[in-house]
Order: sequence, then C-alpha cells, then structure tokens
Amino acid sequence: MAGIFYDPSHRKLHIVSGAPQPGWTLVTHNCSAGLHHCRRILREWLPPEEAFAADWGRTDRDR
Repeated sequence: MAGIFYDPSHRKLHIVSGAPQPGWTLVTHNCSAGLHHCRRILREWLPPEEAFAADWGRTDRDR
C-alpha cells in the first residue's frame, strides 16, 4: 500500500511504496503531499503534545 505513514515510535513521516511497518498509521495515499498537508491531517487525531514533538523537518522514503 503506497502512501505517507506516521511512525509514532520515532515521531516522523515515511513515504512508503510497499508495505508499511507494523504500528505505522496511514496519513494520506498521496505520496507527493507536502508536510503542511500531512501536519494538518495529523493534528486532527494526534494529541497536541505528540504533534508538537513530531519531526516535521524531513520525510523518509522507504522502498
């Protein structure tokens, strides 16, 4: 399943083109979505302290 996933253990986003790691949460199927879009989606369901602690400076690409 391709998309951008949130890794709560490392508090960062991953662009995945295959299977995500267990425990990762789908943020969007749009692999080219910007960080602003992902941040807006995540703020809808993450507690404020976790959204604040997330690493928004990079998105890792997993293949």
